[in-house]
Amino acid sequence: MARYDSGVRYGSGARYDEPDAPAFTPKLKHSSRPYHMNDRQRNQVQRLLRVEGFCANHAASFTNTPPKNGDAKFAAARAGIIALRTQITGKQAVQAGGGFGQATAQQEVERQELTELLRSVNRTAGAIAEEKEEPGLMDRFRMPRGNNDAELAARGDAFADAIVELELADEFAANGYEGDLAADLRKEAKDVRDTESDQGGALSVQAGVTAVLPGLLRVARKHVTTLDAVLHNRFGNDAEVLGAWKTASHVTATPSGGGETVPPATPPPAPPPTA
Repeated sequence: MARYDSGVRYGSGARYDEPDAPAFTPKLKHSSRPYHMNDRQRNQVQRLLRVEGFCANHAASFTNTPPKNGDAKFAAARAGIIALRTQITGKQAVQAGGGFGQATAQQEVERQELTELLRSVNRTAGAIAEEKEEPGLMDRFRMPRGNNDAELAARGDAFADAIVELELADEFAANGYEGDLAADLRKEAKDVRDTESDQGGALSVQAGVTAVLPGLLRVARKHVTTLDAVLHNRFGNDAEVLGAWKTASHVTATPSGGGETVPPATPPPAPPPTA
C-alpha cells in the first residue's frame, strides 16, 4: 500500500509514492562577492584619500596673488579628487550596506516557511486520502521536485486551488489545521515571489555600483597624473615635498593570496669542511 502519510522526509529523498525520487531542495544562496571592490580598487581608493590629504596640506602653495603658473591646474585637480572621493565612498557605502544579504536572509526564511507548510499539507492530504480511500487525491498534493522558488511558489498556489476545488477545507480543519489554509498557502507563495524579486533588486544595485567604479577610478588617475606634473614643476628641488608626494600617490600592491609579504627564509649555514 502506498504510504500517503510519509510526505517528504527532507534530505532523504523519500516521497510518498516515489521512494527514489529526489526531494525538493531549496536552491543555494546567490553570492554577491563579484559585486564588491577587489583589492586593487580598494588600494586605489586609499591612494585617493592620501592624495586628498596631501593637497589639503599644500594648498597654500597654490593660492598665490597674483596666481602663478600651475595654480589653476592644481585647484582643478584637487577639486576633482574631492568630488570623486565623495562619489566613490558613497558607492562603497552601498556595497557595504548589506541590502543583498538582508534580502537573501529574508528569502531563506520565506522559502522555508512555505516548504514546511507544503510538507504539512502533503502529510495531512495523505491521511485524508487514506480515510476516504481515494489514492488519486494525492496527485493534487505532490511535493515539488524542482530546485527553484518559482516552482515552489507555483506548488503553493496549486495546493490552495486543490483545497478549494475539492472542498477539503473542513477535512483539513478536522485534522487540526487552524485558519484559512488556502489563503495561507497563497500568502506564503506570494511572499516567496516577493523576496526573490527583492533579492534580485538588491543584487542589481550592487552590480550597478560595481560597474561604475572603474570609470570613476580612471578619472581619479588622470587627476593624480596632472598633480604629479604640477608638483614636480613647482617643487623640483624640494626632495622632502616630492618624497611625501611619492608616498601619497603610490598605489600599494596587495600580495597574492591577500596575506602579508613573507620575507625569504635565510639559508642554513654551510656545514664546516671535513678534515
